[in-house]
Amino acid sequence: MTSNRNFLILFVLTIILCSQSFSQRKVDTEKLRSNFVLEDNKKDYYQNIISEIKSTFKTEIDKHSAANWKRAFSNAESLFLFDEDVITAIRKSLSVPVDKYLKLQRATLEIAYSTEKNTFAKVINKIFLSTKDKTSYAIATNYLLRANYLEREIFFYTNNMQSKFISWGQSSILKNLYFDLSNSKSEKFEKMPSLVELLQHPFQKGKTIIYSLHRKNRNYPGMTIIKKPDGTFVKNSDGTIFNIPQLAVSFSNLPGYIPNGNTPEGVYSIIGKYISPTQTIGPTPNVLVRSPFEVKPEIFFHNKSEHKYFAKENYTNLLPKTWQNYFPIFQSYYAGKYGRRLIIMHGSTDDLNYYKNKSYYPLSPTRGCLSSKEIWNEQDGKCIESDQAKLINAFYSTKKLKGFLVVIEIDDKTKPVTIDELKKLLQ
Repeated sequence: MTSNRNFLILFVLTIILCSQSFSQRKVDTEKLRSNFVLEDNKKDYYQNIISEIKSTFKTEIDKHSAANWKRAFSNAESLFLFDEDVITAIRKSLSVPVDKYLKLQRATLEIAYSTEKNTFAKVINKIFLSTKDKTSYAIATNYLLRANYLEREIFFYTNNMQSKFISWGQSSILKNLYFDLSNSKSEKFEKMPSLVELLQHPFQKGKTIIYSLHRKNRNYPGMTIIKKPDGTFVKNSDGTIFNIPQLAVSFSNLPGYIPNGNTPEGVYSIIGKYISPTQTIGPTPNVLVRSPFEVKPEIFFHNKSEHKYFAKENYTNLLPKTWQNYFPIFQSYYAGKYGRRLIIMHGSTDDLNYYKNKSYYPLSPTRGCLSSKEIWNEQDGKCIESDQAKLINAFYSTKKLKGFLVVIEIDDKTKPVTIDELKKLLQ
């Protein structure tokens, strides 16, 4: 009897201590502060970046300066700085012999696409026809398709790719490009399996599942909800389903299978949380996720004994049966295989003025991560509002900081995803 009583006391104490442990982790928005967001600090930061961009574009392009030009394009893209100096620099860089400086070439094609201008089509077509680099080819193809260059039919691009890259089917990026080309004139979302089944699926017993649901047009915010290990969804104090808007668009708005493109659709492993040292991400904890191939299989799948190497079959087996032949949900698998890394769920201390004319304002685009809205006081550095803190606290409430993130495009409507349209799927 005494033994049973002692066990009961120990059990209760354990529950209390665990509850306290998670409650102590709760993020208090009022305590969040960033020196970076202070008006003068932020002003200096962006002025220095713009000054560096301008000075770089006054230099010639050679093997010594190519890395600086790449960085300048990357910074200009993140600020949507597409003035005449930048446009001139893009033209100059596109005139460099094809494939001479591959990293710079990719960055130049990326920012050319980001400008949403079709004025570079002729020179980009030359790169499209000559490059041997799969990434450059994929970006150039997307650019020419958008520009409707020479009014080419889709079969021109599929035939060109297949003849140019004989083993294209073994390339992650080209396999995804082919899928996009093949589905460009069809309603691929009608073929999507049951979303209800995806939302009900456990993926792995006893794990937290975060769903980030988006439109095909990533310029419209998506929505994030969280499923607890018991299969129920996290709720707010008033009994409604917890949800926050979330953005999965990159600065370039290129497809997710291209480096620095939008967040790829598919499954990611949640392995915990951390606070980023990157000042434009800020001090709010992030949900730490990892793409396929980014970490060892035993870490990705949370199982030390079953998976010794990363096989597609293991990824496939995570999915509901009806989703195992749905190509888009494998985008994260192929993107990870091609080398995409460091996709996380985070907040933002970016200067939102750079995005005020965008449909997703006041959310911030990234280089492929999932970002949540945060509003900061430029006078005292304190956080005014943080959806990221809400996300982290909801994540903590599951009491299981390992699991899976599922990113999926649910349809092609031209409006933000709302909780009202998801309610009927979550009953």
